[in-house]
Amino acid sequence: MSHRSPRRLWTGVLVLALLLAGCSGLPATDGGAQTPTVSVENFSYPSGWSQDGIEDVSDAVATHRDAVAGVSRTARAVTLDGEYNRTIVRRVDADAGTASLRFVDTTFDNDVSVYYSDAGVFEYDLTTGELVTRANEAWEMNDVGTVERETLSRPLDGVTLSASDTVLVEGTTAVEYTVTGLADPDRIPANEASGTVVVTREGYVASLNVTKSNDDYWRRMTYSVTDVGSADVERPDWVPEE
Repeated sequence: MSHRSPRRLWTGVLVLALLLAGCSGLPATDGGAQTPTVSVENFSYPSGWSQDGIEDVSDAVATHRDAVAGVSRTARAVTLDGEYNRTIVRRVDADAGTASLRFVDTTFDNDVSVYYSDAGVFEYDLTTGELVTRANEAWEMNDVGTVERETLSRPLDGVTLSASDTVLVEGTTAVEYTVTGLADPDRIPANEASGTVVVTREGYVASLNVTKSNDDYWRRMTYSVTDVGSADVERPDWVPEE
């Protein structure tokens, strides 16, 4: 029977430990130890979208509405067209059951704020100081908190997109599209388009920045959803005491 010296034995143990340590640092090949990097090729595209862009605008907008239904959030939509500027900010507090809307239109000098609660609907004109109270009026949170169909369908209609990267939005994976042009550049009034669109795996449009133009026409439309799950709606001072 042969006997190994303690020195040789500990040398073998040390070599084995180093080999195991080196193996543990290698990328996992069975997919069980590490999550694969999400790319535009393996991104899980929501209904209405694909790696090549929008499959169906109506479906994409419907998917957006379904994804944000019943979720606290802030949505901001801005349209710029020369001296024309329209801004709509919608905020929903799903936990408190309240919502607010701010509508500003520079063309007609409109600046209106609306507050929604279980007490009814309160509309305040910041330009004239007029307050309209519709006490006990029923309202639907999803209708108030979700953008009009035109807010998304108008900038997305007719544009060609290409998935260019994946990003994180509110802690969730999203795909970023680059606007490459218009499917029918002979359409009036625009024949060019540029910008970006970000869509989450859940299907809501997290941000949008699209410009449509020609030699005599220019319109920029932006949209964003923030404060997902954490938006608060404060009761304005101009709401009458209950």
